[in-house]
Amino acid sequence: MKLLAVTELLFSPFKIAFLILWFYLCMYLVQRFEFNPLIGGRLKVWTNVLMLFAAPVVLLLAFTYAVFKKVEETGASVAEAAVTTFGHAIRTIKRTALGGARGSSSIILLDPSGKSINEVYGGQSKDDNAKKTVAVAERLIGDAVELLASDILINPAENLEYDIRFRVDGVLSPYREIDSNICGALVNSIKAISGMDISEKRRPQDGAFVAKVPDGTVSFRVASAGILHGEKLSIRILNQKLAPQTLPDVGMDERTCRIVRDVLNRESGMMLLCGPTGSGKSTTLYAMLREIDFYTRNVITIEDPVEYVLTGASQIEVNPKADITFAKALRSILRQDPDIICVGEIRDEETASISLKASQTGHLVLATLHSSSNSASLVRLMDLGISPLLMASGLDLVISQRLVRKLCNNCKKVARLDGPHKQAFLQKNIDPVSIYVPVGCNKCSDTGYKGRIAVFDIMVIDNEVKNKISEGKITIAGSTKDDQQMRSNLQKQAMKLAVAGITSLDEVKKVTSQG
Repeated sequence: MKLLAVTELLFSPFKIAFLILWFYLCMYLVQRFEFNPLIGGRLKVWTNVLMLFAAPVVLLLAFTYAVFKKVEETGASVAEAAVTTFGHAIRTIKRTALGGARGSSSIILLDPSGKSINEVYGGQSKDDNAKKTVAVAERLIGDAVELLASDILINPAENLEYDIRFRVDGVLSPYREIDSNICGALVNSIKAISGMDISEKRRPQDGAFVAKVPDGTVSFRVASAGILHGEKLSIRILNQKLAPQTLPDVGMDERTCRIVRDVLNRESGMMLLCGPTGSGKSTTLYAMLREIDFYTRNVITIEDPVEYVLTGASQIEVNPKADITFAKALRSILRQDPDIICVGEIRDEETASISLKASQTGHLVLATLHSSSNSASLVRLMDLGISPLLMASGLDLVISQRLVRKLCNNCKKVARLDGPHKQAFLQKNIDPVSIYVPVGCNKCSDTGYKGRIAVFDIMVIDNEVKNKISEGKITIAGSTKDDQQMRSNLQKQAMKLAVAGITSLDEVKKVTSQG
């Protein structure tokens, strides 16, 4: 009887199931790391030993932490958070398992001349190191494109590793850490395919490459710089399929669309888009250009770089190495009978002056400028040396904009507002049920957000404003006051999006904190 009791204790169905689960978890993680090119050979033995004994415990602790963190962030129940977290874990495992097999069959990296990365970097290798490097590069670029990232940052750290991060919807998030030996080869492969000198580690360089993916072609711009612990790479992703088609697509309401379209239908004048770096100015500019009939109007653009192809428009890319600057390109296209001139960015006095003068000689000019507000744009132009009279006579419309992230429609849930916040919304005749918070799912990579939308503050340069500019009444003090008004206007627009369930209250707060 005692022997039978001991046998039942040792081989109970629960324990057998637990041991089988433990075994398969260990075996999965061992093979996962054994064939992973991101882990050096000298580390694989110790990694496998660790996975055999500690992996299930570590996974359980990580799962528990993730569940309670999601409960704290979203206010969901423990059961809801557990289901969401478990689903995310399963999707991550599937993506990881399929990632290594995706390889070059679904993405092909090409240099500017059309040669593949295997020809440029891995074609002459006698061992598997170059092939592994190419596989890592293809996987990195493929994951970035799949996640709709706008930038890839490869940064050397002091612990003999490289940090790789993606910028998705304006937010940087970690992708993974890679051993310096492997990532050094990865950096060289990307530099080689971008037409850069792989032997030069300190001097900043620029390059470009393209990737063929199943649904089209994606362009990349690469910039390198030597920093303290090694060489840093910044890769900008220019994905043609992400280009907006209309002004409402970028977030313009009916009133703003009407004002912008009125200016676009004019024969001459100038419209200026302003905002900090990464505020979506170029995207809005392309949406404006798509409102124009390219067959009845001669449209010429000057860009750095050309981000999206506009069929019917003549697009010029700035190239300082070939002595093609904004100012020189602008002077040359004035002799090509343009109806509409688009200047990607005003950076100096010469470009600003030519643009404003062109707007007075029968051309419609669209341009962008880095500044914090509409009034700050006018001050910036004066700082560049533009006379107030030229500004007043040339400008028709100035637009400031910021971006807010859109809630994922697949997983957003009604916010649980506390008493004071709920009462504040009720006093403004706003139903608190219309306010949503992010949750996270497979559709949004568990961020709770998917895509971005712009909010705008417009300044129509009417006769009253023109007189104010020409009389020199635009000052830094006045600009600061207008900045506060601009933030108030942007916050009101963002709040409308929150009430409509498009964005969250956290994103509304960010609008007022952006410079």
